[in-house]
Amino acid sequence: MRNIRLFRYAAFFLLLILVLSGCAAPTAAPEAADSSAAGSEPITLQFFYPVGVAGPLAQAIDGYVAEFNQSHPDIQVEAIFTGNYFENMARAQAAIESGEPPDVAILLSTDLYTLRGMDAVIPLDDYIASEEGLDIDDFFEAFMYNSVSDGQVWGIPWQRSTPILYYNKDAYAEVGLDPEKPASTWDELVEYGQLLTTRDGDNVTRWGVEIPASDWIFANFAIQAGKHLGSTEDDPCVVYLDTPEAIQAGEFIRSLQTEYGIMPDGVVQWGTAPADFIAGAAAMIYHSTGSLSTLLADSPFEVGTAFMPAGPKGYGAHTGGGNFYIMKDIPKEKQDAAWTFIRWMTRPEQIGQWGIDSGYIAPRQAAWDVDPLKSYAAEVPQASTARDQLEYALKEFPSTMGGPEMKQLTVQAVEAIYTGELTPAEALQQAQQRADELLAQAGCEK
Repeated sequence: MRNIRLFRYAAFFLLLILVLSGCAAPTAAPEAADSSAAGSEPITLQFFYPVGVAGPLAQAIDGYVAEFNQSHPDIQVEAIFTGNYFENMARAQAAIESGEPPDVAILLSTDLYTLRGMDAVIPLDDYIASEEGLDIDDFFEAFMYNSVSDGQVWGIPWQRSTPILYYNKDAYAEVGLDPEKPASTWDELVEYGQLLTTRDGDNVTRWGVEIPASDWIFANFAIQAGKHLGSTEDDPCVVYLDTPEAIQAGEFIRSLQTEYGIMPDGVVQWGTAPADFIAGAAAMIYHSTGSLSTLLADSPFEVGTAFMPAGPKGYGAHTGGGNFYIMKDIPKEKQDAAWTFIRWMTRPEQIGQWGIDSGYIAPRQAAWDVDPLKSYAAEVPQASTARDQLEYALKEFPSTMGGPEMKQLTVQAVEAIYTGELTPAEALQQAQQRADELLAQAGCEK
């Protein structure tokens, strides 16, 4: 009997051990689940972006990114504001050359050839044509000129623009001009500028017009005179800086300072013009449509907007601003995630909100047909001026090899014209010579 009891006790304890072992087994499953969860952490993207105009636009973009991150827990974007366009490109280039590029970036549309020369970005055609694609035909044609090369799409338009004419409607009325009929030609720009310039003795209290000493602005005058500074096709080895039309453009701008006395002598800085306009120290300015929201919000008078006045050959404009690019030397899953982010940011509703917040032209036609932009444009007609001017817009300059260097030498020529250091012909002929040398160094053949 005693042996039977011992056997029963042994059997009982053996059964207890087996039961406890069976109960312990399920506890391993949560550990495996935890390990699986750790392996599915969200994909993180580093996103470089610039702000090229006045206003709290970095806050707007940071807000969009926060909204994207909240709605896409599997993708988390780190937005990094990198300064103006040129600081942004310099930082992106340094990161690319170091082997640690950002995953996605907004860079100038004119940086395309530089980025391709570095083999830094990927074409987006496969993404565009996929089930998770994008209606690329919905983007304004003028903005696609700087987005396509060798038949492939490399950038998706985002903060795109043209310069427009801003004018002080109150000042127009003050001098007897019709506030609803802005200057529409070069001749009217001079005529209206003379009426709008006010003086207290030898001191000018209000300039008729201010035009920043910018290669981007200057190129529009060249188009209005009849010849773009660069190629209107996909040719990065062409520059036309010393044509009769470009020289005529330089002579006209210089005459506003010297002959007519309606614009400050010397270099007008990019940031000075909008500040003077808001302060009432300039009655008309040429500036990016991307400054619209700031000028409307901060000006203590009614702001008018219009096409840039037509030159001898009519209206003319060229585009500007930045595109989304996806970098090449990053993992495929990050490229896929970057495309998801770009698609979300360029939805008609989202890119329309960006147009409202910034003043940039919402580059998708569909954005203008849905709220919030549809209602906003009906209430704020100034928002449609730059969009309508796209009818006369060409691709941005300098869309060339060595783009940043080409831009710098063109700016130097424009500044020499503004200061009178050189005549327009001298400044532009010297710039053309340097441009030819730069293109040759970049491998372009004459």
